[in-house]
Order: sequence, then structure tokens, then C-alpha cells
Amino acid sequence: MLTAFHVGQTHHLGIPITRDDLARYVALSGDTAPLHVDAEFAKAAGFDGVVVHGAYLMALVSRLVGTEFPGPRSVLERADIAFRKPCYAPCDVTLAATVRQISEAVATIVLDIAITDDSGTVLASGKTWHRILDVGSLNDATDSDLPVTV
Repeated sequence: MLTAFHVGQTHHLGIPITRDDLARYVALSGDTAPLHVDAEFAKAAGFDGVVVHGAYLMALVSRLVGTEFPGPRSVLERADIAFRKPCYAPCDVTLAATVRQISEAVATIVLDIAITDDSGTVLASGKTWHRILDVGSLNDATDSDLPVTV
């Protein structure tokens, strides 16, 4: 329901990123680009070490918007995220989503997204667009009551 949102409303999610997380992501994605797995290569390329995959950071955005804000009663329709600084693991990142725009005519909201590291450096930022679902009888269910179907 769009009435649950207002312009300027912000939600934060803190997530630790470990080297084990990155190893699992490499195994899942198959992305073994040396920038992400070879410290010597990354340093020779001018980085401080292996760089966390941008797609992994996008997966964290998906986690935020799909499970917390705007949540499971929304569909991520578009994302426009720019990577500003490299992310190195281990670290703690904070994802912030702020409602930028609400369109009642088409039941959508636009969020400003920012990902910062534990020092406050902006690693990535941009916008996401979401359609808010009218799920009828599921409106009274809690998120944990929703069935997982694949």
C-alpha cells in the first residue's frame, strides 16, 4: 500500500561483508575476474586489494528492497546504481534507501540508494524504481507467513 510510504522516509540496513561471503559469491556467480580474486593483480592495477564485486553490492540492494524496504509487497522494476569507490572485504556496509518520489497513478515509488562503508565513504549510489503490489488477502499476513515458492 502506497500509504505506508512518504517522501523523505529512510530505511537503513547494516551488513557485514566477509572474505567468505566473497568466496561464496565467486562460486555462485562464476565471476573469477582477477580484480576480485587475485590480490597481486588488484594491487598492480592500483587498488588496495581484491575488490568486492559490484554485482554483490547490487545483491545487497536487492536484499534491502525485496525484504525490508519497500519490502516483499513490491517489485523492483529498475535500478540505476553507480559505483563511486572500491569496496574491500572484510568491512561493514550500510545501505540507505530514501523515498524520492511516489506516484499513486501507477502505484510506484522511487528510492534514492546509497551504500557506505564503515568510515562513511559512499561506495555506490543511485536510484531504484518499485511497483507496490496490491496483494489482496495477503495484506494481513506477516512477511514470515508468506509462503516460499519457487
